[in-house]
Amino acid sequence: MLRSSRANKREPCPDTRLRVISKNQSSSSPQGFKWLFLLILVGIAFLVYHVYNSEKKVAPGVIETPEGGFGLSSERQAKLDRELEEIDNAVQYALVANLNGVYPCLSCPFGLKTIYLYEGNVWKYGVTRKKESERYPGGNYGAENLLFIPMFFGTYSECLKQEKQMIYSYPLLPEVTARDVILARPPGNKYDS
Repeated sequence: MLRSSRANKREPCPDTRLRVISKNQSSSSPQGFKWLFLLILVGIAFLVYHVYNSEKKVAPGVIETPEGGFGLSSERQAKLDRELEEIDNAVQYALVANLNGVYPCLSCPFGLKTIYLYEGNVWKYGVTRKKESERYPGGNYGAENLLFIPMFFGTYSECLKQEKQMIYSYPLLPEVTARDVILARPPGNKYDS
């Protein structure tokens, strides 16, 4: 009997009340969405105005010309000219042993870390677009008792080709074939380039 009396009474269940509250909240939601949409539009308009009406920002080294165009600053132009000149005037060189003795070996196989070189033996072949003093400040050639000897002058490309030729031909030199260990490249050249 208790069941039937409860069934006849139509009390709203808790879920129904929640749905009603939920519907009331959702009815105010479109109004909030309109304000958000309007705020976004105003923000976009402000951004577009600011971007198109502000002065152009110019990176260091770039200047505005009197004609309204853009060009390189005198410092940047001088740097470009210097680098182009360096590319046209490179040198392929050798670092050779200045004294008989033990030198570091960057290309030795079998875990060897040093090699004995006689005076005049090649330790490394290289290319530079700069002067010796700029390439090796303070005479720091990577090992003690080495001498910088220019071998070929030309464009950077020509010097790179000459360096490759010297490195790959290194195992054929008499100073190399006389050793117990024949190296694929000079001791100071860790790689073929």
